[in-house]
Amino acid sequence: MAFGIDLISENSQFIFYSILFSICTFSILHSSLRQFRTPSKLDRCNGPIKIERQRPHRPKAPSTENCEWISTRELEFYKNLYFKLQNLEEHPEALQIARQVFLALLSQALEDGKKSPDTNILSMKHFNKGDLAVFIQGQQDNVTAQYHDYISRRQSGGPRALFQDHQEAEDWLRKIAPLKLVDGAWLGHLNKITMPFSLRPIIKETWQVFTEELGNGNRDQHHVKIFEDLLREFEPDLPSPTTKSILHPRYKLGNLKYWRAAVAQLIVSLFPHEFLPEMLGFNMHFESLQLDTMQAAKELPEVRLDAYYFLLHVSIDNGHSGHAAMAMESVANYIRHVSETEGKVAAEVAWRKVQAGYIFSEWQFQNDSQSTNIFARLSDSAHDELEKRVLAIFSSKIQAAHRLHCGSRVKIGKRSLAEWLEPEHFLAQDWQQEFLQSLSTCRPWVYPGNSQKSKLAQELRWGGKMYGAFTKNELETFELWINSLGSEESHIYHSFIDSEPHAKYQISNTVNLDTSGGNFLAVGNEDLKTAPAVPKDVCCLLESFVYSPGRTTDSIGCAVVRFLRAQSGFEEEDSNVTGIDEPRTAENGGIVEFGLEIMRQSSLPDPQSLYNLLSVWPSEFATNMLSLASRPIQNFGVLLGMSMALLELQEMVSEYSDSVLLCPKSSERLASLARRQYQCLQICLQEIPTGDNRHVDFERGYVMAKAEIQKCFTRKV
Repeated sequence: MAFGIDLISENSQFIFYSILFSICTFSILHSSLRQFRTPSKLDRCNGPIKIERQRPHRPKAPSTENCEWISTRELEFYKNLYFKLQNLEEHPEALQIARQVFLALLSQALEDGKKSPDTNILSMKHFNKGDLAVFIQGQQDNVTAQYHDYISRRQSGGPRALFQDHQEAEDWLRKIAPLKLVDGAWLGHLNKITMPFSLRPIIKETWQVFTEELGNGNRDQHHVKIFEDLLREFEPDLPSPTTKSILHPRYKLGNLKYWRAAVAQLIVSLFPHEFLPEMLGFNMHFESLQLDTMQAAKELPEVRLDAYYFLLHVSIDNGHSGHAAMAMESVANYIRHVSETEGKVAAEVAWRKVQAGYIFSEWQFQNDSQSTNIFARLSDSAHDELEKRVLAIFSSKIQAAHRLHCGSRVKIGKRSLAEWLEPEHFLAQDWQQEFLQSLSTCRPWVYPGNSQKSKLAQELRWGGKMYGAFTKNELETFELWINSLGSEESHIYHSFIDSEPHAKYQISNTVNLDTSGGNFLAVGNEDLKTAPAVPKDVCCLLESFVYSPGRTTDSIGCAVVRFLRAQSGFEEEDSNVTGIDEPRTAENGGIVEFGLEIMRQSSLPDPQSLYNLLSVWPSEFATNMLSLASRPIQNFGVLLGMSMALLELQEMVSEYSDSVLLCPKSSERLASLARRQYQCLQICLQEIPTGDNRHVDFERGYVMAKAEIQKCFTRKV
């Protein structure tokens, strides 16, 4: 008995599954091919690393102490978020705070940028490609002029600009390390199958920048690996940037500015359905030539350190054929696309969003290591939660403190402290809210935004009259609450773009996967590990393992990059980057484009997105695969097996002689891409150690997907 190629129900079901499985293949493999990493003891620690700060016996001036205290808290906040954003499978809760941080920092960047709009991209009120090219060239001319002056000073005997000796060079490299160890992350979440199909050409040309940051799958050319090798010249035990170990103070990495800038890189691409133009604007600035990059390329060899990482960025980011040119072209293509599909008004909004992203990247370089008081800038929801916690603390202390304040002359608003804390009165919610409102404006007890100056916090610390009455965690809650006061929710970003959060292609265009009902699939006696819940934002994380560049420096990670390039239709990798010369024609499409061609060949309407496709033709198995792929580390072996089965489907489609599916040229190209993908899958399998359970999971995943594919065919005797 043999399987034929007869299509069920007059070809429609086969056509549907061909496009559906092709698209899902693209989604899953991007997420799945990841070498399992055994966590170290430090990796398994729960919660953020705490750095205890010894308080001096003599307090400094309140403003200075407050600034230092906030900076210390912010530093730990950003380091903890840095780790979680590179491990989203284990920390999905980080998405909500990441979005708040993104909008807060974006608003602050715009606020600062609008102070001198004539000197930055905000001077371009309306988009014009020619004007943009002139602006970008002007920015580069400014940098090269500064570099020319620098070289002149050096030739006249002037000192180095970045460091003076080998030790200072090491210190400088450690300082910038957090940012360089996530090089490329600002585009990490861009290439999502849930993005509208009409945007794929723009996404492809932008995502190429990301793959080239990852060396196009060549370990020796991987930017993060090159920088890791540089650090290991003097820090041989440097851990992976995706582990919690990298946060340990023993490595002396970074300062507030660079941890914050690194987090900015990690968050800017998290929500591409909503903030794609901001991402494109960020990319356009970040890929521009930077003065310190050129200075480092000259100065590092002078102190006997390898400068190739910086030389590489001077050359690959060039404005003629490199990343700077590609980034500007992506912006121009995107604005043109919006204008043609949504109109001129939408294009103007899109341009302002691009400007916001550009300013956001520029701000990272301009801002120094001082605190930006992110806690006070977070959304009202965070502030509301702090208020609840503060009231809960007071409520829990009421009985123990009853009548202890009867001799106090302190008045908060209209009442004495003893009156406010009367147990029966404090039960009323209105009373609590009035108390908190009165306390928040009662100086010197509370200075909004400045807990170190606030007498309330001072009295709770060592030397204060209430020292010991509140625990360390309770004191920290009070301080966070005080620091969050006096800052209204920022509407700078939304007022700048003259719109509510705008995008025709927003989160609503993603697949709403609800796995709360339990595991979808089971084989034998062991359930597959599916996500307990996949919120709308999380379901976009279908290509989730290449987004963190530090995860792609090993053999499997590099094979994944090459696999995804093949699926996207990129040309085969060469020792030199193709840059802006990469073919962009329809004939150089990838798996998704072949699926869309199948539908057109069958006179079926083009779907707008995967969401649209699954709405028209629901597929429980496809939805289950997407759910499994949302946790690619746990489901690695199963997803790898499914990918191999779906690759065989691609080969079957490419061999089918009837042109109702693909034209001959597309069939030939699909066969070529399938061979490249197969080679990458084989590398991944070979890298899994013998006896590893993932080999068993691979067989299970392969059998499941193969059985589902076979349902598309009739059986011939």
